[in-house]
Amino acid sequence: MIKRHRKVVVFGAGELGGIVVELLARHPSFRGEIVLADLDSDRAWRRANSAQQGALQWGCETRVRVERADLRDVAGTAELLARLDPDLVFNATTLATWWLRDLLPEAVKQRLHVVGAGSGVWSASHAALAYNLMRAVRDSGIRTVVVNSSYPDGVNPALAAAGLAPDVGIGNGDLLVPALQQVVAAQFGVPCHRVGVTLVAHHFHAYNILMHGHAHGLDFPVRISVDGRDVSDRVERAALFAAVPDVARIPGAAAATWIVAASAIRILTALLEPVGRLIHAPGPLGLVGGYPLQVDESGVALALPEGLGRDEAVAINWEAQRAEGIEAIEADGTIVLTDVAAGTLKEVFGYECRRYPLDDCLAIARELTAALRALGERHGLALQTH
Repeated sequence: MIKRHRKVVVFGAGELGGIVVELLARHPSFRGEIVLADLDSDRAWRRANSAQQGALQWGCETRVRVERADLRDVAGTAELLARLDPDLVFNATTLATWWLRDLLPEAVKQRLHVVGAGSGVWSASHAALAYNLMRAVRDSGIRTVVVNSSYPDGVNPALAAAGLAPDVGIGNGDLLVPALQQVVAAQFGVPCHRVGVTLVAHHFHAYNILMHGHAHGLDFPVRISVDGRDVSDRVERAALFAAVPDVARIPGAAAATWIVAASAIRILTALLEPVGRLIHAPGPLGLVGGYPLQVDESGVALALPEGLGRDEAVAINWEAQRAEGIEAIEADGTIVLTDVAAGTLKEVFGYECRRYPLDDCLAIARELTAALRALGERHGLALQTH
């Protein structure tokens, strides 16, 4: 049970942040306060009131309120954090809403997701506000736990290089776990909750298996158990992955945010509880990619499967990170794109950029947004970009 009077600040009242607030307010173990911080106070109040009223309908004691916040204003955000002094901060902001790109024509999407490009192309847009938030946390002087939802596989290690690491991320590789549970449960004829899945997986692995049923030949560790007994040798991996897009299919575009929010709730509540829980999450401890973790209110620790060392796990995730467009992260946190990613930017968007210094990410994000909007217009789409 989560201790009473815990305070969670959620930055961003958009699709993900709003659903997370709704779910956390109704969570049976949470009896604290949620502060929803957003630049658009009216949007935030509408979502906060919905969450508050929903919690009351369920007989929950959660309090939900709103603070206006502008993450472009680091000093102002630091003052807000110092005043609120939260136990946990959840960043649900981004300047690159992931599902908007899924609205593009299939041929365009395929060009954006070639091996060597993918989500890394948009890492500046994901990093911009997360960078400002972590600077504000540092400047506020508070001690808190920060969970970043904005492409944590690549953004968290970039922020870590600059001395600004969030504690952990959400989603991505974690989203593959319940999908595999469903497929294995169907194969063995058992309920899903009796299936255990342990994996070391990057967003690249998860996205491609969930969407296409394979990871383009990039291997990663997956261990499967039923009722606690290892059955990995009884599961043919290629067939397992190939079944996922059919057996475990979910709604697309914005409707998929619910499962992402569910991942967030599991991680947030684990970080607020005194009893440890084994989960999967991306970007822990400033590491690239995703890992199995032991999580409780004292923080996160790697819980790698027996026989797999930390260096090997990190190398697996770095291979996938390069396949998703990030070649390297420099000592100051600058994100360096692969040749393929830089080429994709130039060929698809007419935009030339190879390096994303953290201090420049906000400006780069604006340029990427303009390029995406123009691309959408060329295909008859009015994309509601940031």
